Amino acid sequence: MLRTQRGFTIVELLVVIVVIGILAAVTIVSYQGVQKKAYNAQIISGVSQYLKIIESYKAIVGRYPQTTREIAGDSIAMVCLGKGYSGGGCGVVTGKSTYEDTSFNTELATIASGSAISGVNLAVGPESFVGAVYGIDTTDLSHASTGFARTIQYALFGATTDCKIPGAWSYMMQTNPAMIACELDLEIVPAR
Repeated sequence: MLRTQRGFTIVELLVVIVVIGILAAVTIVSYQGVQKKAYNAQIISGVSQYLKIIESYKAIVGRYPQTTREIAGDSIAMVCLGKGYSGGGCGVVTGKSTYEDTSFNTELATIASGSAISGVNLAVGPESFVGAVYGIDTTDLSHASTGFARTIQYALFGATTDCKIPGAWSYMMQTNPAMIACELDLEIVPAR
């Protein structure tokens, strides 16, 4: 008696491989979208918490907390919001490297303390952010007549993403990959 063995043809195997490849691609794209949304939620939550701490500080002390660079008279006086950033730095803002500021964090600790908002670096145009930054920076003249303001700045994934925090506005967009830089002006400061 003659036996025939039945197996899969090459065409059937190729169809299965193509289907698996399509499913894998869809899963990876979906996962990346979820990661970006989670990152944005983390940043928005962290910035909102620091905003409450900073506003509470102002209500108690009568002024916003100052950065070491601000006290030294630097025209651009930005610091990382929080502590625990890799290497103590959190990006480049207006051409200046931005670092954790022990004095600033000590001042804020009289109200509450916090850790680094994120460990992910987002580069939007010439600026890059890990988490968020705070301090005095140049700003759009339509937002501050002097061209300088005390700000909180952060970046989010997505070209159509609004800044998600009341009063914050986008000042820079990038399309590949899609990102937006946001600024929340706390007060206008004199030209420096």
